[in-house]
Amino acid sequence: MSHRLLTLAFMLMLLGHPSPGWANHGGAHSDVTVDPNQNVLTATAEQSSNPITEQDTSENVGQEVSTGPQPVVIYKPVCLRGDPTHDGSAFGCPSGEQLGCGEGGSVFTVYVTMPGRPTESSTECIEPGDPVDPGAQTPTVDIPGEALSAFKRVELPASTIEIQPPGGETLVNFKTILSTQAERHQIPVTLEKVKINLVLEVWPSHFVWHHGDGTEQESAVAGVKWTEGADVDSAGFITHVYTTTLDAAQVSVDTTWSAQFKVVGDKDWRPVDGTVTKVGAPATLGVLEAKPQLVTSPN
Repeated sequence: MSHRLLTLAFMLMLLGHPSPGWANHGGAHSDVTVDPNQNVLTATAEQSSNPITEQDTSENVGQEVSTGPQPVVIYKPVCLRGDPTHDGSAFGCPSGEQLGCGEGGSVFTVYVTMPGRPTESSTECIEPGDPVDPGAQTPTVDIPGEALSAFKRVELPASTIEIQPPGGETLVNFKTILSTQAERHQIPVTLEKVKINLVLEVWPSHFVWHHGDGTEQESAVAGVKWTEGADVDSAGFITHVYTTTLDAAQVSVDTTWSAQFKVVGDKDWRPVDGTVTKVGAPATLGVLEAKPQLVTSPN
């Protein structure tokens, strides 16, 4: 217990905040509730409405001192195998699967965040008898669920289709080439509920190509543009052959994105349990029939 408190106090000191022991002085405080039966990940950070009155030095006697922003402290259980999961009611390890330590204790990763500063983290052992506030009304923090919600809110690239040959026309029985622009990239996000900074890494994982003639195809790649000398039958190309003429085929592509996330300062990536699909705007394509035509030789 003393090791955990000393480590957490040191982290808070680095963040410019008094240690958890100051919570007993009647001012602002940070409470953490850990449910040993469910391995629940919880966090809270509160600003007391009653300011602290400093009485430690003569120059501060009777003065009301504002404590400023308070830290958010989150405990994430460390599992024996794999990452913690969320079963709809609690975020943690399966029963009996949390890493043990000390005398009947459990291992947690502790994240401490002050507004506007990087998240600090450490690995701590919580043993039976460590102080837990039984009256704290702290919500379960489902970080994977919050990451999924953030993933659904972030701006992803538009799903724009590119067609070759260019110019809005192609031919019957000709391999028309389709492609789109979609690349893996990272997006910084903040979980406003607990003020934790995450990094989302997103990538296109599935494409549905709508040809505008009543057919469609699916792929795991974004297609590539044709360049001189390229073989359209090679890997990476997405093509479609129209069998009838069409005045205005509405051609589009829907792009499905997948993601993984990590807390800033953490080295481990974890999958986001869900995907986001961007429906593409259609492009109009005329499908023409090439007719043979005799021409007179200039000679």
